[in-house]
Parts: sequence; structure tokens; C-alpha cells
Amino acid sequence: MAQATRAKHVRGGRLHKALMKAALESVFDVGFRATSIESIATKTGMAKTTIYRRWPNKAALVMDAFMARLSSGTSGTPFLPAEKVTDSIKHQMRLMAKAFRGKDGALIKSLLAEAQFDPELAMAFRERWTLPRRKIASEVLHEAIRRGELLPGIDIETTIDLLYAPMYYRLQMGIGPLSEAYIDGLFHHAMQGLACC
Repeated sequence: MAQATRAKHVRGGRLHKALMKAALESVFDVGFRATSIESIATKTGMAKTTIYRRWPNKAALVMDAFMARLSSGTSGTPFLPAEKVTDSIKHQMRLMAKAFRGKDGALIKSLLAEAQFDPELAMAFRERWTLPRRKIASEVLHEAIRRGELLPGIDIETTIDLLYAPMYYRLQMGIGPLSEAYIDGLFHHAMQGLACC
């Protein structure tokens, strides 16, 4: 009995991964708007009801696939340990810009654009991507303040916007590259107003 249950979980896990892979491939190929539960079902040979048993809508499926991609080790932009917290922030911003220059950036750009017209996607993106990342950044900035690297009176939410909003703006508007030189300049200008010493 235990072996049958374990086999069912393995099959279920493979099915789950296959559906998420098909969802991401579809978004990369035709965009979020043209991706549908029907097209994912057709691509995987699964029934739509199989998909709807796991996800309530397309936005939830795509966000699960996106988040799984980030946590797989092939993507993501962690704050890595460094001698100074501010060095960790700069390194994380560089990693994020590098990710934005590749397939992850194209995916984020597509999801952000479509979120303007799809309330379910907007909510999923905000709750699964934006807010958790802001929470982590907030914790890191508080640590930089605690260590005396940043001024104690800075507004954390505004600081997050100052550091990261220009990256999203460049990603969305295509007004310039998200190069390491650009990130270093952005970080340097921000630190002129934020750094303690």
C-alpha cells in the first residue's frame, strides 16, 4: 500500500512539473495573454480538469511555474554574504540585472505588462514575487542600518524603490541596458544619500 501511494506521488510530481514546464514554454513562445489552460492541456495531453484540480486559473499556474524556475537554482537573485551588507546589496542588484537581461527578464516583462489587464495575475505577481522580495530587501536594509552602514533615519520602503524601481523601469521601457556599469552607477548615486559615512 505504501509503495502504491509513493508511486502515485511520484507520478503526481512529474505531472505537476510537466504542466508547469508547458506553461512557461507557452508564455515564452506566445506570451501570457495567448497562453491558455486549453493550450497547456493540449501540449501535455492532459485534461483541463486535471489542471484545474491543481490550479484555479492560468495566473496561478504560471506564477507557480515562474517561482519554481527561480527556486530551481538556475535563476534567482539572492543576497549573498559579504563583509559589508551594502556590498551584498550591490551584488544582489548585479545578479538581478543579469537575470533581467535573459529569459527571466523577458518573462517578468511579459507578466508585468499582462498584469495591467489581468487582476488575477496582478494579485499573484504582487503576492508571490513583489512583496516577498521587498520583505527580504527590507530585512537586509535594516541589517545595514544596524551595522552603521546606512543612515538610521532612512525610509526603508522609499529606499527599496530608489534601488530597484529604475531596474524595472529600464526593463519595461527598454530605454537603456541593465549593464553592470549602470547598476554600479545607480548603487553609487543611491549610497551618496543613504550611506552613514
